[in-house]
Amino acid sequence: MKLFAYAMAAALLIATPALAEDLQIKVKNDTSTPMTEVYVSHVGTDSWEENILNGTVAPGEDLEVTIADGRTTCEYDIKAVFSDGGHAEFRNQNLCETAEFSVHD
Repeated sequence: MKLFAYAMAAALLIATPALAEDLQIKVKNDTSTPMTEVYVSHVGTDSWEENILNGTVAPGEDLEVTIADGRTTCEYDIKAVFSDGGHAEFRNQNLCETAEFSVHD
């Protein structure tokens, strides 16, 4: 009977969906132009999600970012928009493997 109980408990653990954890990263501006917008969207999303930047990030400065989208994935696309109208896109970034992401030219 104990074996059956252990087997049931194990089955429940396997069947329970993984809980999403918030991702926390530091986005560093390694360009010579201030960043005015930053978008972090799940890979597979057809459009950029909302701007997570409130204000600007000067060259050489960084921004602490928390991604609390409820997903259990690590793969994201990042888009930075600069004060001169330019932008940079970084596709398929594994944000679980890094604590800092560098935006560069």
